[in-house]
Amino acid sequence: MINDGLVPGAAHRLMEQGRQVLRLPVALLVSLLMVACSGESSGTGGASASASNGEAAPGLEVYLTRTCGCCGAWVEHSQAEGFDPVRNYLEQDELNQVKADHGIGPRLQSCHTAVSEEGYVFEGHIPANVIHDFLQSPPEDAIGLAVPGMPIGSPGMEMGDRFTPYDVLLVAEDGSTEVYTHIAEAGQQYTN
Repeated sequence: MINDGLVPGAAHRLMEQGRQVLRLPVALLVSLLMVACSGESSGTGGASASASNGEAAPGLEVYLTRTCGCCGAWVEHSQAEGFDPVRNYLEQDELNQVKADHGIGPRLQSCHTAVSEEGYVFEGHIPANVIHDFLQSPPEDAIGLAVPGMPIGSPGMEMGDRFTPYDVLLVAEDGSTEVYTHIAEAGQQYTN
């Protein structure tokens, strides 16, 4: 028998106190991880990020599937750039219907679709600063913007320092498109 100099039961009490001390940090850590990994938007983070001038952050309804990681990264980008995005998780057939309902044909499609409070549609990995510019002065007859596909290095599609230049297309009510802006380098995509 090992004699550690403790009165019987004292060792047990010390072990229990140690467990009690560990329980709080572990519970806190688990709670923080659950919130960080939940993938849910609280709907308030963007508001505080952009409302420094006292105005509410513009809202975006974002339609995506649960399995698309780059979509979630784009939502985070939009929030960091001053929007208040709300995630709407759909099955792929439902998402395709949302795109069709908003005038986004197959040649313009990407993995997620966002709709502003004013009803403008933003398809794919469009830089949030470009969306802000569009909403400041929407062109006549425009329904929104699109970045077809998933360009490497676009917001949500970051892959280290790899970047492929791409066009952001203006989508008109009649379905026609024209280049709204050309993104030639990664730095053009961010305001912060």
